[in-house]
Amino acid sequence: MKRLNNLYYSKRIKELLAELQTAGTTLVVAPMGYGKTLAVQYFLQEQERCGKRVLRQSIYGAGAEAFWQGVCHSWRGTELGAALLQQSLPADANAKTLVLELFRQLLPQEPVYWFIDDLHLLESSEAIDFLFALSKAGFADLHLLLVSRGQIFDGSRLLELGSKVFCLDKHDLALQRDELAEYSSRCGLQLTSQQLDALHEACEGWFSVTYLNFLNYDRYQRFCLDTGSVYEMIANVLLRPLPSEQQRLLLLMGQPEEFTPEQVAYAYGTSCRESVGRLLECNAFIIRLANGRLRCHHMLKQATRHAFGLLPEAEQQMYFRRLGQWYAQQKEYEEALDWLYRGRDFDGLLAAVQQLRDWSMHPQHRQHLFDWLCECPPEILWQYPQAVLIIMRRMFSLNMVPEMLQVKEWYVTALERNTALSQRERDNYYGELEVILSFLAFNSITGMSEHHRRAYKLLSGAPQTLSKQGIWTFGAPSVLGLYLRTGCSLRQTVEDMQECMPPYYLLSGWHGAGAAELTEAEALLLQGRIDEMDMPLQKAYYQAEKHGQECITICCDFLEMQRNLFRGVYSSKAEAYSRHQWQLQPWKQSMLLNSADMCAGFYYALLGKPEYIPSWLTDGNGQQPSVLYPARPCRNYISAQCLLAQGQYTELLVRWSDWEQECRPYSNFLCLLYLQVQRAAAFAGRGDVTSCRASLKQALAMAEADKLVLPLAQNIALLRPYLEQEAQGEYSAAAAAALHLGQQMEAGRGQIMSARFAEAGLQELTEQELQIAQLAAARHTNREIAQRLSLSEGTIKQYLNKIFAKLQIDAAAKNKRHQLERFFSNS
Repeated sequence: MKRLNNLYYSKRIKELLAELQTAGTTLVVAPMGYGKTLAVQYFLQEQERCGKRVLRQSIYGAGAEAFWQGVCHSWRGTELGAALLQQSLPADANAKTLVLELFRQLLPQEPVYWFIDDLHLLESSEAIDFLFALSKAGFADLHLLLVSRGQIFDGSRLLELGSKVFCLDKHDLALQRDELAEYSSRCGLQLTSQQLDALHEACEGWFSVTYLNFLNYDRYQRFCLDTGSVYEMIANVLLRPLPSEQQRLLLLMGQPEEFTPEQVAYAYGTSCRESVGRLLECNAFIIRLANGRLRCHHMLKQATRHAFGLLPEAEQQMYFRRLGQWYAQQKEYEEALDWLYRGRDFDGLLAAVQQLRDWSMHPQHRQHLFDWLCECPPEILWQYPQAVLIIMRRMFSLNMVPEMLQVKEWYVTALERNTALSQRERDNYYGELEVILSFLAFNSITGMSEHHRRAYKLLSGAPQTLSKQGIWTFGAPSVLGLYLRTGCSLRQTVEDMQECMPPYYLLSGWHGAGAAELTEAEALLLQGRIDEMDMPLQKAYYQAEKHGQECITICCDFLEMQRNLFRGVYSSKAEAYSRHQWQLQPWKQSMLLNSADMCAGFYYALLGKPEYIPSWLTDGNGQQPSVLYPARPCRNYISAQCLLAQGQYTELLVRWSDWEQECRPYSNFLCLLYLQVQRAAAFAGRGDVTSCRASLKQALAMAEADKLVLPLAQNIALLRPYLEQEAQGEYSAAAAAALHLGQQMEAGRGQIMSARFAEAGLQELTEQELQIAQLAAARHTNREIAQRLSLSEGTIKQYLNKIFAKLQIDAAAKNKRHQLERFFSNS
């Protein structure tokens, strides 16, 4: 009796697969048709029989988003899965840290085998980076099984993983001569030694081609040893010999990534359960998955899709339409969309869209989003205003603003033509439209507020287009960095925020709570009115914490860190931020970790401790952590300050033009001011007097009207002599105020350095340096020290410069020896 569809695993293969039980990560890499997936599935079925937990994920597309949806789906039903749903695929170091921490804390306390198949289809470097990071972390109970036709990790990464990774390749999986003989015997074929030799030589152990030859031999008593294409071989052996009905059914099986017998029968249009069953029984290229669905092997899928494409277009559309209707009936609306579009069923497509209020959207939908509406007959479009609204929301998130504005006109027409709507429904739709259009007015506070007020009057409930959980600041640590648009507008911006935020709070359920008070506190800090900012800052803290707005709390901390520099108080929050100690658990959003890094980086740059600055803030060639586009100007001026602290003046000037351009789209005036000041400071650091004066004059002109002296004061170490000259010139008031505020900051910074870092700094001194430092602190002159130690005066001066650097004493400060004296009194 022939048993051609029986799977075969030799003793050698079984011994290799047993190694997977102890491996943290297993890489199975071989060309198509070598039985990679079947071998791993065999191993996993054995683990499931032993009660082990098994997760399976298949890659169906190239995009990062689809991959991450698959990750979340794999872990569904677990505490870890619920946490991963709140994240996106980690694209930077902070995001990876957060996701790996979630794995560490929430992994089930039992062995878990996580199988990810067809990684060769994945074109996302972020996804591969994530899998590498997960492999490198080496969680004891997690076993990753990664299968691909091509290389997954490069040589350097494999070397880095070392014993944490176990590799199988095509040589391990290929059938050997004796295994081929045993396989043919188990299938019930009686082959001669010469036939086995010829088959093994022609197929080279290629499992799928061996199987196709067995089928062909059983039917025609001959092998296909000289076939030019495995796809042609599949067509000749598996497709063309079938009756017409079974051919169509097999073609339909090859269209979806996964399918059920009922789905195929529905798409075919008649009762054909027996035919479907016979196909499944006699075709080993159709794989039964753990979720109960079926899937065609890639080789069979490609062959059937090619044959399907030769059918008349009207027939193809009919099948596509039925597949889409099947998914819609199963409430798998996202899966239904493309099939309904390909089947030209726009009524069904828009009905499906209306079910997707929280639509995450597959990457391929972006390509067709506008086409759906352009090609939809107007009389159908007008019946679905809610679907048009949902598509508009997605267009804005995908930065499809021109298309979005065109769709707006269709949306209004759809509302006007739809006579079935009540006035309340119509008002709600118009209110949702106002919320969407408000984003187009960013960063005009009053412009956005006009839309918000109109929306509030029209809506009968909370808008669906806003979420209180969204990051109101887009990841920026400064509200005025986002919303101060021009010079001479600081007071008006504060008043506008105080007037416009309360209506927005009512509309959004207190999204961004505390922003109005925070804006006032930041304005006072920028003007150097340090003691006046305490009350609005505490009000902002209270509102943000009361309503769970962590992004506003971070902005409050950013102001507090800067304020405390003037008061000589070390910020323990900056230390916690830089180490990610306390914010990881409550925040759960990697973008907020990047915001925390920006706060800590800026603080330590001002404090003069560049070794504590997160490296990504100054690494121009590295992977930039994610902040949303509106927050990038804030990130840029913080990076510039960090470069100044590191003495990388040339690097700052090289990047400056790009940073300056990123401030233009939304008119980020405060960020432009910071960059102009930092440019002047970089020129000063390089000794370019002419360029420094020119840039400083521009900065003073920008700062003078609103008295925005803080950026100048924060760069006093490099700009002091130039500000002293400008204090006698055109911008004397701004320059004098910056000098006065800068001296306050230097004094506060000196107190922090003395109190916090004195002991560590003194321990870095050599015995000779310590002796010189003690004499200098006792107010001995360089000449007196030189005479006492039998050294030259120039040598003493060089020693003192090294001492000041090690003790973080500003080389430009006039009271260096006084600070040195404090070091010894505090240590």
